[in-house]
This record gives sequence, structure tokens and C-alpha cells, in this order.
Amino acid sequence: MSMTLFDLAVIGFAALLGASLIVVMRGKAQWRAVAAPEIVQTKKAQEPVFLFRGGVLIDATADALALIAHQTAHKSEYDAVLDAFRGPFPELGSVLQDETIGLTRLICQNDPTLLLEVERNAHCVRITAVCRNETPLEDPLSALSRDLYFAQNDLLRDVAHHAPQLIWQTDLAGNVTWSNQTFMSFAERSKRPVTTSDATSLQSLAIVLQQTADDKQNYRKSIDMTDEDDPHWLDITVVNRDGGTLHFASDANAIMRADRARRNFVQTLGKTFAQLSTGLAIFDRNRQLAMFNPALLDMTKLPVEFLSTQPSIDTVLDRLRELRMMPEPRDYVSWRDQFAAVEDAAKNGTYSANWSLPDGQTLRVIGKPHPDGAFAFLFEDITAEVSLTRRFRTDIETGQAVLDALPDGIAVFSRAGTLMMSNHAYARLWETKSELMLEHRELASEMAVWQSRAVPSAMWDEMIDVIQRLEARKVWSDDVMLEDGRHLRCHAHPISGGMTMVRFTIAPSMRPTIRKLAATGPVFQVGKG
Repeated sequence: MSMTLFDLAVIGFAALLGASLIVVMRGKAQWRAVAAPEIVQTKKAQEPVFLFRGGVLIDATADALALIAHQTAHKSEYDAVLDAFRGPFPELGSVLQDETIGLTRLICQNDPTLLLEVERNAHCVRITAVCRNETPLEDPLSALSRDLYFAQNDLLRDVAHHAPQLIWQTDLAGNVTWSNQTFMSFAERSKRPVTTSDATSLQSLAIVLQQTADDKQNYRKSIDMTDEDDPHWLDITVVNRDGGTLHFASDANAIMRADRARRNFVQTLGKTFAQLSTGLAIFDRNRQLAMFNPALLDMTKLPVEFLSTQPSIDTVLDRLRELRMMPEPRDYVSWRDQFAAVEDAAKNGTYSANWSLPDGQTLRVIGKPHPDGAFAFLFEDITAEVSLTRRFRTDIETGQAVLDALPDGIAVFSRAGTLMMSNHAYARLWETKSELMLEHRELASEMAVWQSRAVPSAMWDEMIDVIQRLEARKVWSDDVMLEDGRHLRCHAHPISGGMTMVRFTIAPSMRPTIRKLAATGPVFQVGKG
């Protein structure tokens, strides 16, 4: 049958369309693969070749079997091939799982001249490792990708080489196979045994840094340096890899200095706390005793063995109650509630109480909040202070009772003119209300009361001058008449501290005296005698 020109054109168009569809279908795959027509390569007899059927190796070249000989003892040949080529050809597993792919060549990530050819037919899968001797015909996009890959590889190499961290790699035997510039510079400054080569010095440093690792992934190690007085500390991280180990070491001197400063500060605080006469108990955020000083032991009688176990706040308060170092509650049922109230008040900084103990001792206990949820209790023995206060109160009450027993009205004024104290006779004389006895009263207001109940007299001005006089004063007295006709004797007595005691005495009534100009009679003579 003869074909016309039109028929030939239709057949050519169909072929072109089919080729385009094949290209599109291959373009959907995201592997770094190269189509077969791009490579002009002649297979060589020595190329490793594997032939699988249904995941089972049915044939292979001698070189291929040598590649997986050390792995087939504990795994299948199929898994051994995957493990052998997974590193340089990470896309191999995905290609083998896709049964729609006929022929694919994968490019090695580290060496573009190495290829892995995967060919599939209806029954078998053929895997061939190819080494290209000729430069492949690459399109501009493939060439650009390769250039970018090498540029990134150079950048990563420079980053690792000049990184401020110490980076080195060792093989399975512990020998240094690679190190960066920082590691080499550090090796020159470190104190190590005398060596004959740089390689030996690097190995010596690596041994020193790794000798206490104990299979830990992260640890801290110190090493002596030629230009530093103190040991140099490093934080080391270990990353295990196939065939070797990567080590990363960063400078930990700042961390160690901060930790040393913290320990010194804590020791200083401990020494300071040890000298305090105030008992100190600090509880952390978990309510456990974190710190205490010797004064707490002496004051509360708590044994040091007990406090050293870092008991909780409940346990400490319970032990204080057992030792009768806390006030006994009236209601024992609410005892635990009182514990919670004490703790909450201490955390808020509002707890302050005086504990009167059965043996007569008195403790002032104050709760103070600390950062991060911690809180502290301060124990102060105020037994002497309380005793002195009670004694003063007793003396004042006794003195007041003595004044109240006197028949004369007495008032004591300070140098500034403030009424310090008075007695009951003073209140009765000037009709002062009892509720005013506790108020703040001044000389001017008291003088106004005195003058309102007495006959006008210049004596009051003299009394004010005596009370407020700053220089040396003497006892002063004078008389005045009250509105009811009684005579009042007023005394001003200077006492210590610049104060003045004013005393008011009701004078007896004065009877009139009759004098005779001439008293010659015996009766008058007797009266005169």
C-alpha cells in the first residue's frame, strides 16, 4: 500500500507527540537522573553489575560481589546493595520502588564521573556502576547545577575549616583523620608531650580531650595551656558516623568562671550568715530547705542531721512543734491550716509574729519572699527585749500609780511644752475628762484651762517663762485664787531631760488677822506671846 505525503506527516507528528509525552512523564520524577541518550558510554567488562529478579540476586559480576561481600553475612544481597550505594546515590531506593521507570542513570553526589545505571524490564532489574572517562554532554541547566554544588561544597569546607569551634574527625581506631584550623591552633598552644610532627601533636590533643568521654555524647573537659595559668575548659559534643566520629568542642571558660563566681558568692554568703545572730532558714520553690545558718540550730534546737536532709517546710514546722519551739495552737484540728497560712504569708512578705514559748523565750519570726518562688524565715531571739519592755511598762505603771495616790495635782511637761503625764488629782482639780488623758495635749491649751478657772493674774506668764526657759532653772512657786475662792499654790520643779513637773496644792483658808495699834493689856500681851 502506498502512503501519501499526508499520511507520512501524520505518522511523524504522532511519533513526535509520543516522545514528548515520554519526556513529560520523566520530568515528573524528582531524581537527579540523566536520560540514556545524553550519555555515550561503552560498558566495560570490569564494571560491577547486579541482576535481581523479585528482589533476589540471580547474577552478578565478581567486582559486584566484592562490593557487598562484607555485608551479606547478616543481610540479603538486595539490602546490601542498597546500603552500599545509598550514600553516594540517595535516590536509588526510590528509583527501585517505581516500576514505571525503564532506564535511569543516577549521578554520584560527590563525583559527577561516577554513575549508577538502573535498567528494568518485565522480569529483572539490572544495576550497573559506571565510571565515565569522557566528559558527558550536559545541558546548560545541568552544568549550572553542578557548579552550584561545587560552590556550596567549597563554602561548607571553608565554614568548617574556619569555624571558632574545635572540630576534628577520628576513625574507628581513634586516629585523627581531619581537623579544622581552630583545632590545629589550639593544639599548638596546649601543653602536651614532646612530639616530632604536627600529626602527632593533633593526635595527642585528641587523646587528651577524648580520654574521659566514657561514651557520652556531651561532656566537659579541661586542658592545660601554655599561655594560660588556669585550665582551659571545653564543652565537647560527639557525633558518631559510619567509619568514624566527629567531635565539636566549644569554649566553656566563661561558663566555668561564672560558676566559680557563683560558688564564691555562695561561700561568702554562707560565711556571712554564719556570723549572724539571727537564725536563717531559706526554702526553695519546691518548699525544701535549701540553706540555714548555725544560729538557727542554737535558737530552735533543731539537729543538724535533720536540717541536712533538706526537709520540707511542713516537716520543719512539725519538728519545731515537737520540740515546743512553736506556740501551741488552741485548736489542734486547724494546726495544718496554720502551717499553710504561715507559708502563704511568708511568700507574700506579710508574715511577722512573736512566738512566746513555754520556757519563757520569745522569738520574732519574719517571712520574706525571694525571687523564683523561694522564701525565707528569719528567727530573732527577743527575750531580753521583751523582758526589758515589760520591765519598763511595769515601772511606768508603778510610777503612775504613785502619782495617782498623791493628793496634789501633778503634770509633767517636756521642754517643747508637751504634756507627758498627769495624775488623777490633776484631772479632778481642772475637771479634765478621762478620755482626754490619752490625747496629745500642749502647755498652751492646758494654760487656757487653768486661767479660765482662776482669777486673772500675772503669775501665769511667769510660770510659762519658767517652763520654757532653756538656761539653768530653779524651783519656782506662787499663789493664785480660784474662782470658787480657794487659794492655789503652784510649783514648777525642773527635772531631768529639760522637763518640768508642775504641782498644784490647795492652800488652807486664811483667817483675817486683827491688829491693835496699842496692845498694852495683859490679854493682848498673852496673845502676842
